[in-house]
Amino acid sequence: MSKKSKRKNTKKPQSKANWITAGVIALIVLVGGLLLVFTDRDDSASKNGNLTATQVSDKVKSGDEFYTYFYQTGCVHCEKVKPYLVPLGEKQDIPFEQIDLAFEQSAWDTFGIEGTPTVVHFKDGKEVGRVAGEQTEDSYKEFFAGKEVKDSKEESSGDLND
Repeated sequence: MSKKSKRKNTKKPQSKANWITAGVIALIVLVGGLLLVFTDRDDSASKNGNLTATQVSDKVKSGDEFYTYFYQTGCVHCEKVKPYLVPLGEKQDIPFEQIDLAFEQSAWDTFGIEGTPTVVHFKDGKEVGRVAGEQTEDSYKEFFAGKEVKDSKEESSGDLND
């Protein structure tokens, strides 16, 4: 056998091994990237101070008392009330949670949200109060004081484009 034929035989296994190694590395990078994306997605709500729909459901089931502010990124009504609603909510003795419906689509049906902004008061495993639509600062103060506030349905957003 000549030297050339020996070289050809040794090149093929080495080339095949390089392709296998490259494939394994690519697979590891792909799986790692997917894990990072999906893990980050699940935690993104918590990182922003928001809860996921599952976390809110778990709190309701546990009987905790808390408020949840349901809003959407890009909702003009939510942007108008945020400067006074969020600080008011955070001043309460009862925990004030937030959930962005743009990222938690299941929450629309799970909690019967018809438009944003909406604040729901949960206690002993059930909803005990709700105010929907763009409200004045005084209206939100009344709501947090336990008074009934009429919904402002004509000033709430049911879609992301409003």
